[in-house]
Amino acid sequence: MNLTTKKLLLTNAVLSMMTLLLPFIWLEIGPLGKQYYGPNVPDIYIFGATILGKDRSFWGINFAYKFQLIVIIYYTFAALWTIKILDKRKVALTLTIGNLILLILFPFWLYIYTDGVISNSDGATTDIEIHLGIGLLIYLLLLAINIITLKRIKNANS
Repeated sequence: MNLTTKKLLLTNAVLSMMTLLLPFIWLEIGPLGKQYYGPNVPDIYIFGATILGKDRSFWGINFAYKFQLIVIIYYTFAALWTIKILDKRKVALTLTIGNLILLILFPFWLYIYTDGVISNSDGATTDIEIHLGIGLLIYLLLLAINIITLKRIKNANS
């Protein structure tokens, strides 16, 4: 099956929209956290579009989840816009390179975001277990698709 550049870009956009609903990180509260907060303290889930198990009114958490949401939405629109302007190779390359930069920076962002959430967890931080979510698998697919798309756009009509 041969995917065209437009189909790759559409797949890219659909997968990025999927990440809004998928967990990237699951922070499991351990026994010491349950002792500190009580037995009903929820685990923390960092999704593409939100965070569960944390008070989102805290300015840092509120900023982080909204910033991540905005960047994922921008990424999706940039992939869709690239489909429309694919014949304008320089603009298509610029948008695709911009998306690749966002993908490259994402692990650093997610580390800072996760560390900030853990640091904001007071007594629960001593034994939180960090689990990777399915969103990271989609991230790796997005990275591969973006690189392939970039090469195709760059080599088109060269």
